[in-house]
Amino acid sequence: MKHLLRSLFPFAVVLLASCGGGGGVDTGGTGGAVPAGAAGPIAGFGSVFVGNVRFDDSAAEVEDFDGNRRSRDDLRLGMTVEIESAAVADSAGQPTASARRIRVESELAGFVAAVDLARETFTVLGQRVAVDAATVFDERLAGGLAGLSPGQAVEVFAEFDAEQQRYRATRVEPAEPGSGLLRLRGPVAEVSPLLGTLRIGSALYRYDRADGVPPNLAPGTWVRLRLAFVPNPVASWEVQRFTLALREWADTDDLRLEGRVTARGSGAGFAVNGRPVDGSGVSLPPSLVLGARVEVWGGLRAGVLRATRVEVRTESESVEREFRLEGALAAVDAGAGTVLLRGLTVSTRRAGLRVDCSPPAALAVGQRVDLRARLAADRRTLEATRITCR
Repeated sequence: MKHLLRSLFPFAVVLLASCGGGGGVDTGGTGGAVPAGAAGPIAGFGSVFVGNVRFDDSAAEVEDFDGNRRSRDDLRLGMTVEIESAAVADSAGQPTASARRIRVESELAGFVAAVDLARETFTVLGQRVAVDAATVFDERLAGGLAGLSPGQAVEVFAEFDAEQQRYRATRVEPAEPGSGLLRLRGPVAEVSPLLGTLRIGSALYRYDRADGVPPNLAPGTWVRLRLAFVPNPVASWEVQRFTLALREWADTDDLRLEGRVTARGSGAGFAVNGRPVDGSGVSLPPSLVLGARVEVWGGLRAGVLRATRVEVRTESESVEREFRLEGALAAVDAGAGTVLLRGLTVSTRRAGLRVDCSPPAALAVGQRVDLRARLAADRRTLEATRITCR
């Protein structure tokens, strides 16, 4: 499969640039160029942190991928988002910008079919989903992965790992049964027009009766599917319709993209989360391989990110990354060893916690802090690793 995707990369890049990734075309764009943008999982609040940039979200429009309005209060750690913003400026060493629009999009929404605790995976819509120490489980999912059970409705924010042909979750949360379920986004690995089937990851889907089939559907095309489970005569997943998979981005001189390499050509071309990248202007690291997690900076023109900087993150770096919270403490419970910040309860009992306050006992309601934290073993609660008073 790796060789197949590599060989099809040039075609896939042309397809992505010309039709927005398959499954529908967003012809509206965003109304012209934007000063800056970012895409990736939310890594903190106090504003919104994505790609190491602090985005002031106080005036931002928040919406889901279908354009439905959402609230700033709906944003959560680990959600994958796309942000359009004003120009990024340096503020005391911290890249900062004012967000204009924040778009939230998950990769899967459906019912859990199976849970494998030993391999730290679960299955939704026929897809394997892997979790790690940095996967955020919603606080309503007691026990994290062990709290999932077959038949449970979940929404999964994730990155597609093309090397392993599975998803790597950044956040898992409960979902309400309804029209928003049975939804999947990802790259087509195989397609059979004769049989009317396509494969994503390890699962096969029938699309012979679907609406909105992309005219150039082929391996490498990113699709967004609305599905139905058909139990008879043979249990199978059936595509009801294709919808827009990759929204068209406006041109910008400053785009920061976090994700996984989903296609790798023999030259300087590659794709991240289905987005084509031209790396001819930089020296690409040897570790830039299919499935690698990367951060890419550059300018976007006609749907292609022309990289000015590419950094590969090891799996240990990705797993051990910290979350960041900034703001005024809303509550302090010395007995329980917790603080409440930006609506999140954070433990202050992690071994090695560093408190840069004078005196350390200065932690009190109203105190402004910059807090760094990691997920606890339950993957639901945060443990502070450093607290700096401001």
